[in-house]
Amino acid sequence: MGSEGAAWAALEEMLRERAALDLALYKEKFVGRRLAVRQRARGVPDLAAYVEVLRQDPEELPRLLEALTINVTQFLRNPQTFRALVETVLPPLCRARAEAGRRTLRVWSAGCATGEEAYTMAILLQEVWRAQGLRQSVAIYATDIDIRSLEVAKAGRYLARQLSGLPPEVRARYFEEEEGGWVRLVPAIRRMVFVKRHDLRTPPPFRRLDLILSRNVLIYLAPAHHQRLLRAFAEVLSPGGILVLGKVEGLSGPAREAFEVVDVGERIYRRRATAQSDAGPARREGAQA
Repeated sequence: MGSEGAAWAALEEMLRERAALDLALYKEKFVGRRLAVRQRARGVPDLAAYVEVLRQDPEELPRLLEALTINVTQFLRNPQTFRALVETVLPPLCRARAEAGRRTLRVWSAGCATGEEAYTMAILLQEVWRAQGLRQSVAIYATDIDIRSLEVAKAGRYLARQLSGLPPEVRARYFEEEEGGWVRLVPAIRRMVFVKRHDLRTPPPFRRLDLILSRNVLIYLAPAHHQRLLRAFAEVLSPGGILVLGKVEGLSGPAREAFEVVDVGERIYRRRATAQSDAGPARREGAQA
């Protein structure tokens, strides 16, 4: 094994032991780009020198983890996707669940970063219920692997400029102004979102979900892990439940049999009634994602 290979093996072992992070999950080119950013920041010439920095400086590991766990999000990011949800997906989903006696919807924002997506869903559901005259509630589970991002999500406090995509009346209804250009979501919205650390390599901690948002997660994972994650999503979604992927992501392999297309352009899919059997025994395989 050459020096570069030895350095890579040392890095993999360090991340597994100190951060419970498996580099095999990620695309090699993506990891390489993120490592190059940190190497330039620390002024080291190669991977071996950077591994030595990680060994000697305890402050560097959190910086590397932040670089590897991409946290790009904002309120109403990709507004066309949310418009499709509000106009064609959420109203019939909410009505169907109400007619079945389900007063509380269960939503999972998988890879929630700092929480804007999860809170956006809470707000949009409130708006749908108002328009439809429905009396429902929701439990939104917001998960990510990055602890610092989850701390922001728990606080529900953001810079006002992050709300640029929201209509003024929505901002006024659901946010409280704070000093220094900050805003905070009103308590009623914050109570709808439950923030939890979760590694997508492990079995999903939720069942009987009505909606899963997993946008721009697959693009950072190695292809071998895509099918296991999609099978896990199919297993935990109730029949008729909705899966939303990122605009450059899509279904592949057996997952195509587990879901039917709702909106191909916005990557919105509905779980078929037979999805669990079609998707395969994800739980017996460990449901690793």
